[in-house]
Parts: sequence; structure tokens; C-alpha cells
Amino acid sequence: MPQDDQVYVSVIKQDIVKYDVTVKSLVQEIREHDGSQAELDEIASLVRSRISQLREKIEELKHLAQEQDNEGDHIALAEEAAKSDKMLQDNHRAFRNALLATQLSINQRSKDELFTTAEQRGDETNIRQRDRMSREILLKKSSQLTDDLLTVTRLIRSNTEKSSKTVDRLVEGSQCIDATQEELKTMGSVIGQARKILNKYGRRENTDKLLIFLGLVFFLASCLVVLRNRLSFDI
Repeated sequence: MPQDDQVYVSVIKQDIVKYDVTVKSLVQEIREHDGSQAELDEIASLVRSRISQLREKIEELKHLAQEQDNEGDHIALAEEAAKSDKMLQDNHRAFRNALLATQLSINQRSKDELFTTAEQRGDETNIRQRDRMSREILLKKSSQLTDDLLTVTRLIRSNTEKSSKTVDRLVEGSQCIDATQEELKTMGSVIGQARKILNKYGRRENTDKLLIFLGLVFFLASCLVVLRNRLSFDI
């Protein structure tokens, strides 16, 4: 599996774990909820949103599994997606059960609250407001963490692409250097042949000079012999 795909799969798995933990935490919060129906609806809306995000991440994991050319990677990702899908179904079932049980509890508590004093209701409202504020702060932090992870993923993918381009340029440069070396070797061989030819012609020139010199000596010797014979004849 390519490195950028491995990083992307790792981020998706982290997102799946994060959304799964968030859903389970919110479901547990629904089970323990002692506030109003409106607050319960708000929590339920958050659970549905996180379940939807979890479903999207699982679909992305399934899509990546289908795109894998390697059979081992395909099977591993498909199994991971199947486990995550089962986990999603369990979370959704737990959410429905918890929501139904809490709604029944709220209905019963609403009947009981008719007999409580205004002061008690005010205290409970303050407590619920503080709990809601704490929950909103946690949800905002969770959303910010998701954005940070996505930003890191994009940066890693960008750096990976830049590194790949740099490697391609280095390979092209290496090929150019190899070609230049071959040309230099060829030129060196040509220069060596030329040097041999020049040395050969140099030796031939020396030989020609020696022959000319010997011919000249022979000619002079012949002239001397002829002159001597004539002088001897005249005497």
C-alpha cells in the first residue's frame, strides 16, 4: 500500500475510534440524563450527527478497500470495515434503547416534579445548565481535534507529493549524468585513436626523412665515384 494511502487509512481509523468513543459517551450520558426533554433531544441530535459521521468514515474505509490492488490489503481493510460496521449497528441499537428508556424516565420524572417546589426546580435547572455548558465545551474540543487531524493529514500528503517529485528529478538528473559519462567515455576512446594515428604518422615522417637522407648520401657517393673515375681516366 502506498505511504499516502497508509497515512489516510490511519487517519480514518483514528476518526472511527474517536466517533465511536464519542457516541458511546453520549449514549451513556443519555442513560444518566436527568434533565428535560429538550436537552435530551439536543443530546440525541448530537448522537445522530456523530453516528452519521462514523458511517461516512466506514464508507470511506470500504471504498479504500475496493481500490486496493493488493489482495492482502483489500481483505484486511474489508475486514476492518466489517468490524466497524457491526460496531456502528451496536451503537445505533444502544442509542435507541437508551433514548427510549430515558424518555420514559423523563415522563415519570415530569409527573413527580409537579409536587416539587420552585426552589428545587431552580437548583436543578442550574445544575443542568452547568452540565450542558461542560458538554458543549467537550464537543467543541472534539470538533477542533478532528479539524487538526485533517489538517495534519493534508500536510503529510502534500509533503509526500513534494518528496515524490524531488525523487523523480533526482532520477532524471542521475540519468543525464550517466548519459554524459557514456559520451565522455566515447570521446576519450576517439581521442585515444586519434593519438595513435598521429603517433603513427609521426613515426612514418621520421622514416621518410631517414630514407631521403640515405638517398642523398648515396647520390653524393655516386657522384664522387664518377668524378674519381673520370679523374683517373684523364691521368
